[in-house]
Amino acid sequence: MLSKSRSSSTNENERLKALHQYNILDTPSEDKFDNITKLATLICNAPIAVIILVDETRLFLKSFIGIEDGGIPREISFSEETIKGNGVLEIPDALNDKKFKDHPMVIGKPGVRFYAGAPLLDENGFKIGVIAVFDVVVRNLTKDQKDGLVTLANETITHITLRKKSEELEAKTKRFEEMLNLSTVSPEIHCILDYSGKILFINDAVTGILGYTVEESIGLTIWNFCNKEDINRLVTTIEDGLRKKIKGFNVEFRVISKQGEVRWLSWNMVTKDGRWYTYGRDITENKRVEGELVKLSFVASKINNAVVISDANNHVTWVNDAFEKITGYTINDLKGKRLGDLIVGPKTDLELLERARVLIKQNRSFTVDLLSYRKDKQPIWLSIYNTVVLNDHGKVDMEVEIIIDITEKKKAEEELQVLSLVASKTNTGVNISDADGKTTWINQSLKKLTGYSLEELKGQELGDILSKDEAQKELILSSRAKARQSESYAIEVQAKTKANESIWLAVSNTPIINDKGEVERQIDLISDITQRKQVEQDLLESKEQALQLSEAKEMFLSVMSHEIRTPLNAVIGMTHLLIDNDPKVSQIEDLNILKFSAENLLNIINDILDFTKIETGNLELESIPLDIKGLAGDIVNSLQVNAAQKGDKLELHYDDRIPLNILGDKTRLYQILMNLIGNAIKFTDYGKIDLKIDLVSETKEEATVHFFVKDNGIGIPEDKQSYIFETFTQAKTDISRKYGGTGLGLAITKKLLKLYHSNISVNSEEGRGTEFSFDISFNKLTQDAAVSNSNEPPASFVGKKILVVDDNEINILIASRILSKWGFDLDFARNGKEAIEKVMSKTFDLIFMDIQMPGIDGFETTSIIRELNDEYFKSVPIIALTASTLQDENSKFKACGMNGHILKPFKPEEIQNIISISFSK
Repeated sequence: MLSKSRSSSTNENERLKALHQYNILDTPSEDKFDNITKLATLICNAPIAVIILVDETRLFLKSFIGIEDGGIPREISFSEETIKGNGVLEIPDALNDKKFKDHPMVIGKPGVRFYAGAPLLDENGFKIGVIAVFDVVVRNLTKDQKDGLVTLANETITHITLRKKSEELEAKTKRFEEMLNLSTVSPEIHCILDYSGKILFINDAVTGILGYTVEESIGLTIWNFCNKEDINRLVTTIEDGLRKKIKGFNVEFRVISKQGEVRWLSWNMVTKDGRWYTYGRDITENKRVEGELVKLSFVASKINNAVVISDANNHVTWVNDAFEKITGYTINDLKGKRLGDLIVGPKTDLELLERARVLIKQNRSFTVDLLSYRKDKQPIWLSIYNTVVLNDHGKVDMEVEIIIDITEKKKAEEELQVLSLVASKTNTGVNISDADGKTTWINQSLKKLTGYSLEELKGQELGDILSKDEAQKELILSSRAKARQSESYAIEVQAKTKANESIWLAVSNTPIINDKGEVERQIDLISDITQRKQVEQDLLESKEQALQLSEAKEMFLSVMSHEIRTPLNAVIGMTHLLIDNDPKVSQIEDLNILKFSAENLLNIINDILDFTKIETGNLELESIPLDIKGLAGDIVNSLQVNAAQKGDKLELHYDDRIPLNILGDKTRLYQILMNLIGNAIKFTDYGKIDLKIDLVSETKEEATVHFFVKDNGIGIPEDKQSYIFETFTQAKTDISRKYGGTGLGLAITKKLLKLYHSNISVNSEEGRGTEFSFDISFNKLTQDAAVSNSNEPPASFVGKKILVVDDNEINILIASRILSKWGFDLDFARNGKEAIEKVMSKTFDLIFMDIQMPGIDGFETTSIIRELNDEYFKSVPIIALTASTLQDENSKFKACGMNGHILKPFKPEEIQNIISISFSK
């Protein structure tokens, strides 16, 4: 048993080193290992057996029966778990095992349910692999079968060890033989061949083994001696090896002596400088002993299951003790006789027995369950697993039969059928039908459920009586086809009772199979699921209503956004124009008040609309190049006037280690910081406000930044801190009246940070100030994604032609005033139709397109322009002018061919920036 230290990573390296020293990975199949896997299937009565060597990350199948060689990674394999443990690992039902229920071999082909594996433990205690068996049914191994599996694991290690030692010995022998120039006194055949196989040199051993003299052999090719049936296999092995750059080979094939005698030779061959250096050993006796070993291995005399070995004529040659216990017959009773002739009786299925014998004549193995009779004439059910063993000529050499007493199992099946037939007291409807699906019996519950009596249903197919709806016909017909193929099924169908009442039924069908593999009868378990179906329908209708309400809410949000922002666009736009138009000194203060009030109203509207967008799931973060330091500086500078008016000192503390090349949503980060710093200013008089931004951590892909806003204002009572982030909530009832605000700022801030996968923390003491902090992880900007943010100077705008499409006269006026100052050549269109006509008749450098217009809206107008047949129509920049804030409109902008959008009310600098970006592309 391995010590605990052997499971460490160091000892895993030692285990792998031990494995590689055997030089067995990626080697061709070998009969001696294939014989072991074949023996494993017989001893364990399993259809699948493998010998697996566990490498660093993969499993190498040295030998396998019943599956294809597949690429199952080591980390999810049964073998990985086997070498972790001690002794045999057995999994009776893989579907109920949490480690393997999702394994590809379990959920896919071949549909493994049972597994048992024993580790291959070498002489140094390293588990280099596993010998395992699989089955597609739930089961357990007997103790003898487990012991047998461990014995086969030891035998496999013995072969591997001998193989390694044989290779080492052969290498030494080759070197020694070259030094002695292939000594002619060797009992083995030593020869040198040219590249075509012609014998250039051979020693005297050829005479003793093959009957040819040295003189007769020189000049012949090795193929002259080789059994013709082995030539193709031998050539393929050598050619495959040479393609893989293999220089040495160990092959076994039959040779024909001069006297016509067939002998087995094991050849070691090395190619060098266009020649083959080879020696062959006579292993005829070894092969005979190996055959006897297989026979002895099959004996497995200590297992509880009966074992019978018969010769090529189906005459018994040997039985084990378990057979005598099960049947009462001894080897003296059976020897020289056919097993089937002794165990038959009055009710034995002789036709089934004859079919089994035909399979033997066809060299095919089989499995049957047969009603047999003991020596004392008592009936007994036997499950017989017959394996045909072929000789070198492909003829039957022997038969090995493993026999299991399944009498109790058969009794249980019969009792189960009886219980099914008399299931008259269950609340579930039961319908028993014949092989063709025609009713033979129903219970009282089914009569009560459907209203039909047994007399009315007998000889009828139940689906034809209960469901005449054409929509259900296809489902019923496909289900019947499954039953005919011995497959169970479960369906839900709408039916009619005898009283013509609509009813939903859940039908679970199980076909009963007889010993010949044919459907004998079918059992339907039928439940009333009408109430459940009604609940499902109600849920579906509720979901549909909820979707309609959500769509209505989105539509209301879009309309409100447009209707509110459109007049605000006029107010804020005209205010900008008036301020820029050299107003009188007496008018400046009034205009600033007007601008402040309009922008404050816009902020309140933005809070409400943004909150609604977050609630409806329509808000998504942008991922564009972001200058945190520049943004924070702009925010602090813009709020210095407000802070000064309150007598506050506002400072920015910025960590210069924060990388410049990051991606984020500038608008949403601006909202978060403006909310927090704006609140700090609002609730602090003659105090200090600090915005501190520090680098927390940085990787190649992202940077995590810590934001900290602190003030020494009025603070928040401890009992109010838990709900200040709720909507329309203030810490005190007089806050809104005294300081203003909607009570949405912190609620929106918290929800925006959730989009960043971040949480905000608050630490406050009433009368002493408040601290808000949060961390955000930003993706870093890659070299390929770098975007130039440099804008063309307005002087370069002169002479560029711009078309403004908008149905609102005030919007046209504002756009005209702003754009004309920068030297643009402007044209205007009041609707989509007029815009299309102007675009087709003139060439523009850029188009501003309103979204909501009567007739053809901005989306449709843009799509029509993009579909016109000229490169100009597909490339001219089109920028959306929108008062709507719905997030899903971003996808509509891209879908119709727009290059960007600007939100009303817009600022002159925003228009200048988006024009500069469009012209720089």
